Amino acid sequence: MNSYPLIIVTVIIYFLLSINAQTSFCNKECPITNMSRGVDMHQVQSHMQEMESLHIPNTSVQTAKVRSWHSHHAWHHYRHIRAMHGFINIIGWGLLLPIGVIVARYCREVPMKCSEWYTLHTRCQISGVFLGSIGWVFGMLLRKASKHYKLHTHGVLGTIIFTLATIQVLSICLKPEEEHECHKYWKACHHLLGYALIAMIIANIFRGIDNQSPKYRWKWTYIVILAILASIALALELFKWIKIIVYKSMVLNRSTHASS
Repeated sequence: MNSYPLIIVTVIIYFLLSINAQTSFCNKECPITNMSRGVDMHQVQSHMQEMESLHIPNTSVQTAKVRSWHSHHAWHHYRHIRAMHGFINIIGWGLLLPIGVIVARYCREVPMKCSEWYTLHTRCQISGVFLGSIGWVFGMLLRKASKHYKLHTHGVLGTIIFTLATIQVLSICLKPEEEHECHKYWKACHHLLGYALIAMIIANIFRGIDNQSPKYRWKWTYIVILAILASIALALELFKWIKIIVYKSMVLNRSTHASS
């Protein structure tokens, strides 16, 4: 039996547990990190100068300096987790899932016929959901680490996306045969849920970008990714309809010549 998948899963679980432990420490010992927008370290430094000017005992000043250092260190750790959360979610939910949809729509028959389209589609979807699930766990850890968490809509949408995407992937196991009468209903639900997920994912990524720093760089990076994907989809859609129109005109001409 190949043990590589088990090793990878074990490393991921250990990594997530270590992050959970560190965020729990930050939540208990470093209250300054419990801010969703940022920490003004200049206020901390000015507060330390005021304490020294008031001739507060040296032990108190040193204790405050140690706490300030821990808070500063914990805030950098918090920002690192937040950046990882955004990066993984953009790659998983925001890139791989739309690529899987494009493959399923345009590589099945028209305009480009690929015999491996279903394999590519499922691999993109499963990889996207896997990475997105890791990003969702990062989001739960960030929410736990911040007492002043303000992105409730972002968190609720993320949980809904995670749930629906899991259902979408598991529904593949319940896919009926093409000859079965339920197949068309399964296909319609699968398509409808897939497009709804893409719309919710795009909206929620922009919602989460507002909490990143600097948010304009994150926003324009994702806008470029969306523009590239939309351009590819639009070009393939136009190519698809051109091929359909040309094919129909050829069939009409053949039927006209045959009747004459």
